[in-house]
Amino acid sequence: MPRFAYQVRDGSGKTDSGVLTAADASEASRILRKDGKAVVALREDVIADPMQAAMSRNKKINRDDVIFFATQLAVMVDTGVPLADALDAIGDQAENPGMKAVVQDVSQQVKAGVEFSAALEKYPKVFSKLFAAMMKASEASGTMGSMLQRVSEYMEQERDTRKRIKGAMTYPVCMLSFCILVVVALLVFVLPRFENIYAGKGATLPLPTRMLLGISSGILSYWPVILVVLAGAGVGGYLYLRRPEGKIFMDRLRINMPVMGGMYRKAYLSRSLRTMATMISAGVSMLEGLAITAQVAGNYFYAKVWTGLAERVREGAAMTDELMKCRLIPRTVTQMIGAGERTGKLATVMNRVAVFCEDDLRVAVKTMTQMIEPIMIIVMGLLIGGIAIALLLPILSVSKVMAH
Repeated sequence: MPRFAYQVRDGSGKTDSGVLTAADASEASRILRKDGKAVVALREDVIADPMQAAMSRNKKINRDDVIFFATQLAVMVDTGVPLADALDAIGDQAENPGMKAVVQDVSQQVKAGVEFSAALEKYPKVFSKLFAAMMKASEASGTMGSMLQRVSEYMEQERDTRKRIKGAMTYPVCMLSFCILVVVALLVFVLPRFENIYAGKGATLPLPTRMLLGISSGILSYWPVILVVLAGAGVGGYLYLRRPEGKIFMDRLRINMPVMGGMYRKAYLSRSLRTMATMISAGVSMLEGLAITAQVAGNYFYAKVWTGLAERVREGAAMTDELMKCRLIPRTVTQMIGAGERTGKLATVMNRVAVFCEDDLRVAVKTMTQMIEPIMIIVMGLLIGGIAIALLLPILSVSKVMAH
């Protein structure tokens, strides 16, 4: 039997909303009017079927959809539009079917008396814990409009940070892939021709040339075995990296690798500080803010820092004293946070520190990109140039003998 979302008004003008089950809209209307209430709005619940609601959770919803949702909702709530009406309008206009279903379901829950933050928590893959926590804080303080705008700004900054890191990684990955393809092409297609030429001469080849021809011959003779080994290694590596210990290994590698490690450390730090600053500014408690910061830090070791800090703060320790012991948090950042803690302006100071760290990250990404370009050119030159020299060594040797 279908369900219907309704909005009614009693004789004193007080409105009420909820969801009821009826055979059709006419019966639902009769049930509502029987209690002496005037029906303001009545429509069939678009996600009445639990299976349909579950399917909507699995549809692809990207970060841009959530940012647009938060921005729209912030504007509408700030202009005085009731939350349920704003959700209905956004749900009707949503182009992404998955986002439309989620927003409409959240709207129906709100109309049924569920708190907005609790409705968001039912979609953890769409709305982050930070989003839900800030909405819970806004419900207590009555600042939902400004809080939604703050969430939107936070997600936009996080998206820009991700794009900068991905952009910085794209160039070296493309260059390295191209280099590998060129080397394999030389070993498979070019070197065998030279091997036939040199074999006909019967001369003793220089060691670098013999090694190179041996590698080429091995690839041509055992390429099925090599492909199987590479595929097995790839599948094994993929399965390992999906395990907790594999993820910890990658997190350790990212923050300790040369050249790019500094960029990753700045990225994790700026994300953590921005999250913490946003939570404190929203009025969320320090312990809850630290717990959520640990969840969104993006790296096992940074999450461990914030989790340990929460435990120490719960025991009564000063946050600055604990951060001073951590090698992952720069001393300058700790000193600035300490100044905010002492003056009672921690939220303001952490916002400024987050901006400082994000600017530092932009500089780190630019510096890393400038460093990687010449490094990749040198690596490609050494590999390809080394192969060319190894191929030409016999010719140079023959020329030298003829010159004498």
